[in-house]
Amino acid sequence: MRIYLIGVIGTALLSTGCATKGFVQKQLDPISCRVDVLENRNASLQTKTDSLEARVAALESQVKEAQLANKAMLDEATASASASAQRAEAAAAAAEQSAQRTQKIFELNQKK
Repeated sequence: MRIYLIGVIGTALLSTGCATKGFVQKQLDPISCRVDVLENRNASLQTKTDSLEARVAALESQVKEAQLANKAMLDEATASASASAQRAEAAAAAAEQSAQRTQKIFELNQKK
């Protein structure tokens, strides 16, 4: 009787414990679809990320070029301002000399 009972229980367990190929496929189909959707989203996001990285690199390059151009313009403006200041100082010195000469001429004319 024991052997018979063990045989019946064993058969029952073996027959209900195995999943059929169709059942497994039905369970995996929705999961497979979700995985495909997520893979597509991931690929799309990766493409967008790559595009944004390229745009950032281009913008960084443009910023560097603009900074170099600004520095060049600033250097040019500084040099021009320095030259103008030197010319103004020279003109002021010439005006001072002219004023001194005029003063001497005026004093000589006053003595006569």
